[in-house]
Parts: sequence; C-alpha cells; structure tokens
Amino acid sequence: MGNYLVTGGTGQIGTFLCEELVNGGHNVVCYDFKPNMDNISRIPKRLTVEAADVTDTSDLLQVIRKNSIDHIVHLAALVLLDSMKHPAKAYQVNIIGTNNVMEAARLLDVKKVVFASSVSVYGALKPKREGIADEDDIPNPPSDPYSTSKIADELMGKYYREAYGMDINCMRITAAWGPGRYWGYTGRFNDFVRMASLGEDAVFPADFAYKGEKLRWMYVRDVGYCFSYVSELPRTKGYLYNLGLDSPFNHRDVTEALRDILPEGRLELKELDEPTKMSSTVAGPNGLDVDCTRLYDELGFRPRFDLRRALRDMVEFERRKAGLPPI
Repeated sequence: MGNYLVTGGTGQIGTFLCEELVNGGHNVVCYDFKPNMDNISRIPKRLTVEAADVTDTSDLLQVIRKNSIDHIVHLAALVLLDSMKHPAKAYQVNIIGTNNVMEAARLLDVKKVVFASSVSVYGALKPKREGIADEDDIPNPPSDPYSTSKIADELMGKYYREAYGMDINCMRITAAWGPGRYWGYTGRFNDFVRMASLGEDAVFPADFAYKGEKLRWMYVRDVGYCFSYVSELPRTKGYLYNLGLDSPFNHRDVTEALRDILPEGRLELKELDEPTKMSSTVAGPNGLDVDCTRLYDELGFRPRFDLRRALRDMVEFERRKAGLPPI
C-alpha cells in the first residue's frame, strides 16, 4: 500500500478521494490550508491531517519526508470565482503551489504525482473537430486567473515529466459535481440539487441552462475514485487526460431525473437560447463538447455512477445530513 499526500484534501474532491484511498488500504496525509474537519469526519482513523500551505516549500518538504510519502495527488487551488476576486492569491496558490509540489516530488523521489487541471483552459478554442475538443487541441484560455494558472500548471507538469522522467499525470476535469461545495461556479448546481433534496424551492442555475450545452460532468465520488485509480497505474502512455463522462447530459436530463426521484419537488427551469456571459468560454456549458474517450480507452477507467444514480445518491446524502427520512 502507498503513503499518499493529498493537497486540498478536505475540499470537495479531496474528501471523497481520501475516503477512497483509506478504504483501499493506503495511508493518507490530508494537507490543507484550512482543514474542514466536518468533511472528513466519516473517514476511518488511517488519515493524518496537516494544516499547512502549498506555498510554503519547507513545510511541504518536511511533511513529505516525515510521512515517507510516495504518491501525491495535488488538488489544492483557488477555484474560478474565488480566483477572480483574489488574483494575486490565486497565482500564488495555483502556480507557485503547484511548482512547489512538482519540485518537492523531484527532490524527494516521489513515485507518482497526479494533479488537477480544468477544461476551462479550452476557452474560446476552435477545435480541430467541429464542436468537440480533445487533448490534442491547443487551448485558448480566457484571461481569468484560474484558467491561465491551470494552463501554466499543465505546461509545468509536462516539463517535469519530460525533463526529469517523473511519473506525472494531469487530469483535466470537466467538472466535479455533488455534495461538499455549494458556492462558486459549479457550486450553484450542487446547491440546486441540495435544495431540491430538502423539499425547498429550487431554481436551476442560468449558467447551466443553455439549450445547446453538453455537460460531461462527473459525480464527485467518481472523480475521487478516478484520481485514486490513476494514481495506482504504472507510467501511462499519455500525460494529459480529459476527466469526464463518456457521453454528455444537459439541464433537461437533470430536472427530469430529479422529478422522477422527487415527485413532490419544487423545481424551476428556464432554458436559455445562449450561454450566459460567465459560461460563454467554459467548455460544456457553452456547447463545446469535450472528448473523454482517452481516459476510458487508454486507462480503462469506468465510473460507478450514471447521472440518475448519482442524483439519487446526492439526494439521499443531503437528506441524511439534514436528518430527513430517505426517499
């Protein structure tokens, strides 16, 4: 079994990843600037929490040495809306923090590094194949701090892999949806599902209501599972993989499934003819499809949840958390 360091380990994806790793028999160090202990309270004891910052190189090196870390999954980042409010902090965490992880892994001969990027790097891309982007397309990111920092991270990881022979994989996430984060860009979608689960009035977020959208978003439990799965693979043929479902869904699929699961639910959906300004450069919500077949064909990954099963799982999660009876 491995000794894992998970940065951002008490965040939305990190929580489910840590649970997956611990259940798989690994020793896990959850490395987070402000650990959310409630998020990881359900995880068994084979988990160490370090309240530390990826921008502090000395702390990072010390924790890796002390715990004989041989695998790192790097998730710590300021996400889209937070990065736009705090650009200097975003560049520090998202770029300097990622370089600290890469350099620490190089210096201490860490066996494997897997880290998160985002399809936000595609931006205003005109793909080689009309209407669908894949890993061979050259991104054209918008100028926001999140997207630009993620493309810098992708290039950084590629350099460390090629220059030093390190075993590094970059996972370009379409989006991770599900319990654990209810603010920010995709957090609004999660909050919609949560409110519906609790029997409250739930208005579908406009950012994800464009009639031409193609969402390959993956349920957060499966995103955690995917990072665990990739981290355990031997060196892969490729470096970069789009992480998402093998086929897209849209807002109608979500609301129809929720109405089946929650017949008494109070759901409101207003379909849009054009994507919102915020979503206009985000692959998926803006109608640009993202090809994720390389993840399936090359790596053999298979998610455990389809959309309906995932929605039902989140509904039960939220109701259980709120002390309500199961559906």
